[in-house]
Amino acid sequence: MLHVLYLVHDVSDPAVRRRITMLRTGGARVTLAGFRRTATPIADVEGLQPVDLGATRDGRFAQRMAAVAKAAVSIGSKLKGTPRPDLIIARNLEMLALARRARSAFGATVPIVYECLDIHRLVLRDDIFGKALRATERHLARDVKLLVTSSPAFIANYFKPFRQVAA
Repeated sequence: MLHVLYLVHDVSDPAVRRRITMLRTGGARVTLAGFRRTATPIADVEGLQPVDLGATRDGRFAQRMAAVAKAAVSIGSKLKGTPRPDLIIARNLEMLALARRARSAFGATVPIVYECLDIHRLVLRDDIFGKALRATERHLARDVKLLVTSSPAFIANYFKPFRQVAA
């Protein structure tokens, strides 16, 4: 049975529940890890006990980046005892950074899938900040095995023109 480590930006997002259901319907065993938008950890998501990476807030980019940096340091210990996954799915850019850290914690070459369901306005800016974010995304996605998007327009209008992901 395929074991998927699913890294998400908000464990309470209804779309996360749907993706877990889809993966399980396809026969996968899922380990869920991610951030939450609540004050206290979420105990159950579709029968799974999520690995809590901390709290983040919508629209607070700097706070989210600080939370990702903190989680990057602790993700290995938080996933301790989790069996080595066959695949890691990273639901958005900040989780892609954590997927790479999680993969190294498992000491293996676990394939990473980048699930990009929206293109943030910040990466589209034509200033140094936008260019830096795109460069970061290209770096983090350099060995991603599969790109999943919510719209073919993302590929045509963002990923191909900016050469973001080779997958």
